[in-house]
Amino acid sequence: MKIQNRKRERRAGFTLLEVTAVLILTGIGVVVAVMLIETMFRVSLGNRNAVSDSQKIQVAMNRLVRELTYAEAGSVILTNNRTIQWKSDHPDRLDETTTVTWNGQIGSDLIFNKAGFQGVALLSNVGGFSVSSTADSITLTMQSERSIGVEHTMTIHPRYGR
Repeated sequence: MKIQNRKRERRAGFTLLEVTAVLILTGIGVVVAVMLIETMFRVSLGNRNAVSDSQKIQVAMNRLVRELTYAEAGSVILTNNRTIQWKSDHPDRLDETTTVTWNGQIGSDLIFNKAGFQGVALLSNVGGFSVSSTADSITLTMQSERSIGVEHTMTIHPRYGR
């Protein structure tokens, strides 16, 4: 009977190999969990930044729509698809010249120049800005520096004295 008790006493604990295997497996599990949490955090932060940038672009677009709707006929001048200049036909701002320009460098500001607003950043951290026009419309395209590839486009139909 004493021999059987000794065998049971020896089997009562874990071997060093078993403890090491459990620690290794637990470590691998923790590393995988941390990697998943970090990935989820980055995706969440990226989504939050994209929403914030989209809202800022929408505010800038709304301002330009409000301004360009009252552009004077024949006064809209495009330069290098990155600068737009026009004269206002709005009764309160008749013949007031406004310019919006982007220097083409990713991360720079979209600059708004108008009486009382010289050199004001209409939008910061611009990733892209382009302007095109036809006889009856002006198309603006903007991108944020943080969300290159996601374009926001708006077409404006100025009143031209209607």
